[in-house]
Order: sequence, then structure tokens, then C-alpha cells
Amino acid sequence: MTPRMLKQTLEEWSREVHVPADLADRALHRRSRLRLTRFAGVVACAAVVAAVALLVPLVVVPLLDKAPVSQVGGPPVVVPVQPYRQTTPAQDVLADTENSPPKTMIAAGRVAVSAYYTRRVRTVAGRKMLDRTWYLLDQVTGSYEKTEWGWVEVAPGLRWAAVLEKELPVRRIGIFDMETRRVRAWVPVDQPVGGVSWSPDGTRLVATAYDESPDLDRTSVDEQRCPARVAATPEDPRLPPQMISTSRTGFYVVDAATATAGDFHAVDPCLTDNSNMRRDFGWSDDGTLVREASNIWKRPDAFYDLDGRPHDAPAGYVVTESKAGVSPDGTLLAGPDGMPTKVTELSTGKVVGRQQVLQLLAWADDRRLVALGCADTCGSEFHNGLVLVGVDGEDMVQLSVYRKNSQEAGTWQPALTPR
Repeated sequence: MTPRMLKQTLEEWSREVHVPADLADRALHRRSRLRLTRFAGVVACAAVVAAVALLVPLVVVPLLDKAPVSQVGGPPVVVPVQPYRQTTPAQDVLADTENSPPKTMIAAGRVAVSAYYTRRVRTVAGRKMLDRTWYLLDQVTGSYEKTEWGWVEVAPGLRWAAVLEKELPVRRIGIFDMETRRVRAWVPVDQPVGGVSWSPDGTRLVATAYDESPDLDRTSVDEQRCPARVAATPEDPRLPPQMISTSRTGFYVVDAATATAGDFHAVDPCLTDNSNMRRDFGWSDDGTLVREASNIWKRPDAFYDLDGRPHDAPAGYVVTESKAGVSPDGTLLAGPDGMPTKVTELSTGKVVGRQQVLQLLAWADDRRLVALGCADTCGSEFHNGLVLVGVDGEDMVQLSVYRKNSQEAGTWQPALTPR
């Protein structure tokens, strides 16, 4: 039992502690009313004190277990981060098909909706900026709670989260304990950061630095646009997208256990073809390299070593066309967005299944995927929600309420994390 669960249980017990109304009568056997009143008061107080004496030590112990939150420039802190190991979930499928946004935990197989955000657009100095409100999973209550953070990223295993304060970019990264619901440590950085991503084993972070908010519109910043270096080819006849500049400057690698950031590594913001303003770094599948995703169809990602130097793609790297990518056992590849989607055999390229969904988001296991499916007859691709579907396209299970318009301001957007 975790400290939070123990505290919650003891609080419930304490509310049930009471003194029987006839306790004094039974003790005094019809003595005088004056003495009865006095003695009842004494016995009642003694009973309450005894009950509190029994409960307080149990409640205090888990509270004292909470290590002090580190302060910027304060003493070093050790965060009990352990490498992530996949385990079999107690409940394979958890759905919330009654509430939108969801109120209770959504999960399927090896992944869960660890957090979600709603978004709105506001104007800052005449420029549009995307603003997010984050909701974070509380596994003790099995519900999602609204947060104060400007960015949230949950580590594999759902034990820790990296949080950034509002008004990105910021100069410190919080290591948030999802069990005690408090920041265990703050990691200071010299260059402000606007995004974070956990390594596959959940022990490190890559923090992406920006000069200004990564969600601030830059289409009017003509002098800083990155040139498009891609051209149409017979295999990809589409015109290259207009490259928009980014305020991204580089990255840090953060060790979560010691709550320390390594050196800052500057990276050319226009090195990889990308039409997004936000260009957060991620990780290679094995966690040995930092990855910069290209959003140009069928164009390879870029990779860097942990010192910021460009690096060849790791052995076995596959250019993926969806968020789901390669199956956990390494045999299947999720295909690109668009109904119907497809899954191919990685070694042969043979199509092994098609699915009546819009996007393949994550692998629940080696034969099922969490996907974005559309409601009814799919009259509108934006009337969609989360579903669980097999590689063969059969046995589809609805996981969330279908959103009326997933592109509308205020609509919730899920974040999927291995659990």
C-alpha cells in the first residue's frame, strides 16, 4: 500500500471513530445527573484522545516519508527513479465512454492515457499563441485532475512526470511525484526550455530550449524562415511544404535521479526539414541518441549523440509513418494516417491487416493498437475518439466518448504512455 493510499484509508477510518451515546450510563449505572454529566465528558474526551493516539502515529509516518522539495541552488536531491520495466496490467482495458473530457482512467494493454490537455488560442503582442490546460492522471483515485502546469510529460510506468510552469519557456524543470502529488525536485537550467521528453527507460529527460514560446505563431517572422530543402520526387510528387522558422536553440539531457542537467547543446534550428513551430527533441528507441523528428512524409528523422553532435541513425532504424511505429516485438509496422489504415510485416512489406480508423496512435500489445476512430459512419473525420482495434481490423472497442469536433478550441487531446 502506497503512502497516499494508507493516508486516505486512515482518514476514512478516523471519520468513523465515535463515542457511543450510552457509554456514560453503562459506566455509572444511574448515578446522579451532575456526576453523570461530568463523568461522561471525561470518558468521551479520554475515548477521543485514545483514538487519536492510535491513529496519529500511523498517519504521520507516510507524511514524514516525503523528502523535502529541492530548491534552485539548494542541496542536492536524490529522486528514487527506477528504470522502467513493462509489467502485465491488472486490468487490460479501462474505458470512459460517458464523459468528455474523460473523468476516469483510460488504458488498453501496455499503454494508458496518462494526461490530456485542452487548448485555446490567445493573442500576445498581436501574434497568436496556443495555450494548453493540462489534466494529469491520479492512479489512487483513478481520475484526471486539472493542473497548474504549462507542460506535462509522464514517464513510462506512470510514477513520475516532468512539469514546466506556465508562460513557456521557463528556467527550471519540475520532477513531479505522481504518488504524493508534489514536485520532488526542481532542475535549474541556464537556457529557458519549452518541452521535455522522457527516455524509454524513464531515467532521463531531453529538455528542448527555446528563445520564446514554442507555441507562438511565427508565420510573420519572415527574416527567420528556414528554407525548404526538399523537392518533389516521383515517389513523393507532393510539393514541399513551406518551412517556418522556430525559436528552438538546442537541448539539455537531464538525469532525473539526481535532478541535474548536463551541458547545453546548441543545434541548428533549420537542420531538419520541418514545418512546425514547436520542434521538441525526443529519443531513439534504445535511448542512446537524441532524435529530431521530421514532419515531412517519408523523410528520415535526424539523430544526435548526447553531446549534441549529429549522428547516424541507429542500427535497425525504420522510417515510420504513424505515431504507433513498430510493434513491441519488432515484427509489424503501423501505416500512415487515413481511413483505412494498414499494418505491414516489417521484414516483407506485406499488408497483414487494414483497420477502419483514422490514425494508429500506440501499440497496446503485439496484435492490438490504440487508434483514433470516427463515430457512426464517419460522416466527419473530426467526430472521433479513442478505440482499441486488432491488427486484422476486428474486435474494435470504444475507449472514450467521440468528440464532436476534435479541432475545436477546448477539445481534449490525449497523451499516451507505457504503464
